Amino acid sequence: MDSQVKPLTDESYWTTLWDGQQHKVRHLRWAYVANRQLAKLFDRALSDFRQPTLIELGCADSLWLPYLAQNYESECYGVDFSELGCQLAQRNLALAAANGTIICEDLFTFAKNQHATFDFVYSMGLIEHFDTPQAILEEMYNLLKPGGTMLTVTPNLRGMYTPIARVASPKLLATHKVILPTDLDAALRDTGFQVTEFGYTGGPLKLSVVDYSPWRAVIGRWGHEVLCKFVNLTDIVVGNLLAGLRVPNQQLSSPYVYALSTKPK
Repeated sequence: MDSQVKPLTDESYWTTLWDGQQHKVRHLRWAYVANRQLAKLFDRALSDFRQPTLIELGCADSLWLPYLAQNYESECYGVDFSELGCQLAQRNLALAAANGTIICEDLFTFAKNQHATFDFVYSMGLIEHFDTPQAILEEMYNLLKPGGTMLTVTPNLRGMYTPIARVASPKLLATHKVILPTDLDAALRDTGFQVTEFGYTGGPLKLSVVDYSPWRAVIGRWGHEVLCKFVNLTDIVVGNLLAGLRVPNQQLSSPYVYALSTKPK
C-alpha cells in the first residue's frame, strides 16, 4: 500500500466481518429496491460495451461479480486484500456457475502493473475507508482504458443513518469517511474523470446499510438473527411501499451515494 495513504480499517477488521459471513450463502434478492436500482446503474454503465473486461475493487463476498458475468458476457475480475473475503467471492462465483478471476492482493500493488487494462471499473464501498479517497480514485483512473466507465458507490452515512449507526455500530462511523454526492463529483473531476451523473441511490429506505453485528454480544446470537430479519423485512416491505409512492432518492434515507464517470479518450 502507498505509504502516504492511511486506511481507516485493517485486515483484522475485515477478517472479523467476513468470518460472520462464511457460513451464510447470500444471493441478490430483487425484492430489495436497492438491488433493483443498482442493477439499473450497472445497465447504464455497461450499455455501450460488448463483452467488456471489468473489475470490482474491494470484491470480498461480492454478489455483483456473478451477476455481471452472467448478464453482460463480461470478462470479470475482482481484487481484495482480505484472504477470507476473496474465498467468499470465489465461492459466490462458483455457486452461480459464473466465470471470474479473484486476485488476493493489495489494490495499490495490483494497480502498479495494470495500467489502462479495464473497460469498466467499479467499487461498492471502498473509497470511504481511506482518509484520502482521492488516492484511490487515481488508481481507478489508471486502471481504466481511455473511454472506459467507472461506477463508484459508497454508503450514505448522513441523514437518518447517522444516529442509527451511533447506536448500532459506533465503529462504523470511525471506519468510514462521510462522502456527499457533491464531494464525490468534485473528487472525480479533480482526478480527471468526466462525471455523467451522481447523487443518491438505493431507494427511499435500506436500514441494512448499517452493520448490526456488534449487538450480537448484547442480545445473543438468536436475538441478533431476529433483529436482522426484522431489519431486512422492513427494508423490503416499507422500502417497496415508499418506492411505490414515488418517494425520491434523497439524503435523509437513501442508503447510497453514487457517481457514474468516464475516462476521456
